Amino acid sequence: PADAAGRFALLAGSRAQGNDAGRIICSCFGVGETAIRQAMAQGCDSPAALGNALKCGTGCGSCIPELKQLLLTPATA
Repeated sequence: PADAAGRFALLAGSRAQGNDAGRIICSCFGVGETAIRQAMAQGCDSPAALGNALKCGTGCGSCIPELKQLLLTPATA
């Protein structure tokens, strides 16, 4: 994080105010469902494409099953 509040939130294990990442899907890179859904809306249609765009699924790989599930599940309002 670029600012002190963001760094403090990271160290405290919470989100910085105003940052709604949604449910964190990729722990390795801190990628939330919001960013994943946005990438999907912009054309990412596979775990590999999401990995190229956001790095999710490229660390330990434990989030790949959840990425696949998100790709099959439409966003809810």
